[in-house]
Amino acid sequence: MQKTVLKQIDELNQMSMAQLRKRWADLMGTDPGRLGRQYLMRRLAYRVQELAYGGLSPQARRQLEAAAEGKTRTAKPSKSKKTILAPGTRLLREWRGDRYEVIVEADGFRYDGKLYRSLTAVAKAITGSHTSGNLFFGIQRKRGDS
Repeated sequence: MQKTVLKQIDELNQMSMAQLRKRWADLMGTDPGRLGRQYLMRRLAYRVQELAYGGLSPQARRQLEAAAEGKTRTAKPSKSKKTILAPGTRLLREWRGDRYEVIVEADGFRYDGKLYRSLTAVAKAITGSHTSGNLFFGIQRKRGDS
């Protein structure tokens, strides 16, 4: 059985420096050199979460690369109406007396042990009929609702 992310992070606090260096080599594929304990633990905790929930979005990577190259953004960001949910976000819905939980992942939505490409597909699996996943989980309201 796979350890939970929180359990893995908690275990970092109990590890010796030798164990942290070994964990670094396992997760990062490199030698940590002479990095300090606190840095190792913070970076390893991030890596554990990154592996479980996904890393930065391609857009965030591009923005960081542009900033590193000294390029400043002059255009205003577009005001897209698309809702973006971060990997690891839990969506909860009570429907017809039952509680449903969906976990947002980098490549889809996990519900009942299966990965779905869209929230609408999850909503259909739950309700048995086609319905907007965003509306079903309360991410987007119907027009006219405030």
